[in-house]
Parts: sequence; structure tokens; C-alpha cells
Amino acid sequence: MFWYIKYPLIIILTLAFLGLAGLVWRSCIKDVSKLDMPGGEPQSEVVVTAKPGTSEPATPDTVTSAYTVPVPQYQHDYSRIEKLLDSAGQQLQYGKLEAARTLAHNAMKLPGLIEYDRYWLRAADIINEANRRFMNDGAPSSEKKRYNVRHGDNLSKIASNLLTSVSALKRLNGLRGDNPLIQPGQVLSYIQGAWSIKVSKSEYILCLYNDGELYRYYRVGIGKEDRTPVGDFLISSRIRHPAWTPPGKNIPYGSPENVLGTHWLGLVPVEGTDPTLRGYGIHGTWEPDSIGTASSSGCVRLRNEDIEELFDFVPEPGGVAPPVRVKIVE
Repeated sequence: MFWYIKYPLIIILTLAFLGLAGLVWRSCIKDVSKLDMPGGEPQSEVVVTAKPGTSEPATPDTVTSAYTVPVPQYQHDYSRIEKLLDSAGQQLQYGKLEAARTLAHNAMKLPGLIEYDRYWLRAADIINEANRRFMNDGAPSSEKKRYNVRHGDNLSKIASNLLTSVSALKRLNGLRGDNPLIQPGQVLSYIQGAWSIKVSKSEYILCLYNDGELYRYYRVGIGKEDRTPVGDFLISSRIRHPAWTPPGKNIPYGSPENVLGTHWLGLVPVEGTDPTLRGYGIHGTWEPDSIGTASSSGCVRLRNEDIEELFDFVPEPGGVAPPVRVKIVE
């Protein structure tokens, strides 16, 4: 009788002991997996389990810091970008244009923001609206300076001395007519800084920069069949109400066949760009629906109201102001 009871009891006790040991082992393994991981969370890098460029497994002596891959932390920056842009939007609504613009520029400088992505476009829209008002509505800004008109001054002389254009002075100061009257003691506003331009063909966007910082952007159309060249150019001519001169023709402004719109900014190649790339320019269009498409003969086209604004702030080529640089990229 004793033996019939003894053996089953031994088996039961043995199984219970093994089960308890298994629980203790799994607990130890779990605790070890958390070593060097504050809060039990994974670290900011992972280890490659094979040598780079091979299928050979990595061993303890071959897995070094050189074989670790950082895990991007951009998700944290996106929340910072969104907070800055939310604040910038609120400042814009309150009419705090300079504050809104500064916050949007700060958002653009954070890691994780990619040019032309939705965050960039949101920041650019805020900058665009603030600077549109600075350029057109008389709102003050840090880059706007003041000039006291003196005896003997005229707009051409003032524009040349201030490295700007007559049309920019007229737009900023609400001066009307071809030859508006100015008087000694009158205060004129002008925007200080060097202008430059970048055109992205793939995004159909022209960016205007002031001292290297985004100031305005405009939607554009480009050449069909990849006819718009890439490279570095200078604005070499500036024509209001341009005639269109395709090979063998001279089509005057106002003709239904003239596709150039209201204004023309001619381009010449520089610095390693193919010197034969001539005859291209930035101009307006009578077909606003063509903006955002590849439909021109090779030039960059803007809506007439956009090219007019851009045109106004480009200094006259050949004067004392530095020429405006234009970079066209894919």
C-alpha cells in the first residue's frame, strides 16, 4: 500500500518543482532584457545582426558601434513643428505678422522638416501671407527701412541709391501713375536685402528669397516635354508689356498670339550652365489654368498678378544693384 502512494506523490512533487523553476527562469530572462533600458523601453539604436554587406552572422567581437543604426527621432520634432505652426497661425490671425513669420521660419529650421512637404507648405503659407502684406499693405517689418526725400531727389535716383526699383518704391508707398510727385521731407519705405530665386520644376514652385531666407513663393507652369532647362542664371532684362519674339516673328504686346502675359524677366546662364541656353525667361500668362502644368515652350510662367509683384521687386539689371540670381532645379 505504501508504495502505491509513494510513487505518485514523488511524481507530483517533481512536476510542481519543475513548474516553479520555469516561472523563476522566465522572470529572470525578462528582467535581464530590461537591463540598460530605463523604464523598460527600447534604446534609441538597434544592433545589426549580420556584418554589413554580407549574410555572415555578426559575433560579439564583430558587433561594434560601427554596426549600430540610429533610430530616427523625427517623430518628436514633428510635434514641435506643429506647435510652432499652430502658434504662428494664431499670431497671423491676431495681426502679429512679424511674430508669425519668425515662428514659421523657426519651424522650417527644425530637424525632420523636408522642403515642399506638408509642414513646409504650411510654414510657407504663413510666411507668404505675412510678406504679402508687408509688400502691398504698408505693414511695418524689420527689413523695411525709411528714407527721407531730399531736394533734387527723384524716384529713379532714390531707387538706384537704395539698390531697389522704382516700381518697388511705388508699390510699397502707394504711389500712383507713371511719374508720381514726391516732395522733400516725405518719408518713403523700402525693403532692404538681396533678392534671389529658386524654381523647382517637379513641385511647380518659384521661391523668392531675401538675404537667403524664404520671402514669397508662387505656383508656376513650366516647359512641356522637359523643355525648361536646369542650371544657374541671372536676370538680364526686365520688360513691362513685352513683345513675343519666337524665331522669325515679332508679336506685339496685346496680340492674341502673344503668350507672355504682362511682364517679362529674361535669363542668361552663368557658372558652368550651358551658355547656349538663351531666350528663356520668367513671364506672365493669359492662361491661369496652365499654372501647375508643363505646357509652355520652355519658360517659367506665373499668373499675371504674381509676375507683376515679383517684377516690381527685381532691381533694374545693369544698375548698381547686384543682379538677381535664379536657380532652376528638377
